[in-house]
Amino acid sequence: MTRPRARMRLGKHLVGRPPWRSLPHGVVVYGEWDPEDRTTYYWEEWELLGYENTDFWVEYDHYTHKVTLYRPVEVHEDLDPRHLREGQRLAVTFGGQEHRLVVGEVGAGTIRHLAGGFTYDLQLGQEVAYAELQGDGVVLSVERFDDRVLDVYQGTVLDAAGQKAHFGRRVAPRRGAGAWVAAVVVAAVLGLAGACGPTTETCTPRTVVAADGSTTTEQDCVRRSVFGSGGVGK
Repeated sequence: MTRPRARMRLGKHLVGRPPWRSLPHGVVVYGEWDPEDRTTYYWEEWELLGYENTDFWVEYDHYTHKVTLYRPVEVHEDLDPRHLREGQRLAVTFGGQEHRLVVGEVGAGTIRHLAGGFTYDLQLGQEVAYAELQGDGVVLSVERFDDRVLDVYQGTVLDAAGQKAHFGRRVAPRRGAGAWVAAVVVAAVLGLAGACGPTTETCTPRTVVAADGSTTTEQDCVRRSVFGSGGVGK
């Protein structure tokens, strides 16, 4: 669960449309416990060295399956995620323009996995505070790694076409093929079992990922057969 899932490899260049060429330098996986859902949510962030020798980050969310490209920006205001609250409205100035933004989410992720190199001193178990601000068609991510490092990034959500343009490939993992193979195997098992004797069948809804990266749980499901106390798992 804590391993990286995006289709990128450390040290292997990603070549998109000119002038996009980047090198995955390090990857970190965060986990955050939600006491209301009683679930730990995970996301991964890849630090990429860019074509202008600037570092940027690519985030893949294990729950929403979104891929977001984050570029560093300089803001005039003092933004500290530890002091922000959800629903708070702020005026933030960057790129010579003032933006009216709303704090959509605040929290802290704990580093569960590290690989490669980073421009920051990151450690397993380290807690990183974050806040996400939205408005004016802008998404800002503020991260405080420690008392010395606080960064602000402007985010852009990339669909499948956007991923191919920037990286030369879709970096979000393909999730539909595995479910299809599992369904075929289960159908074959059910056909054989039907000829030999009675079976018990259960149906579990599964998330379906479209070609543009959007997801839905209302369209399809995967059926599993159960024989005695055992079953066909995923």
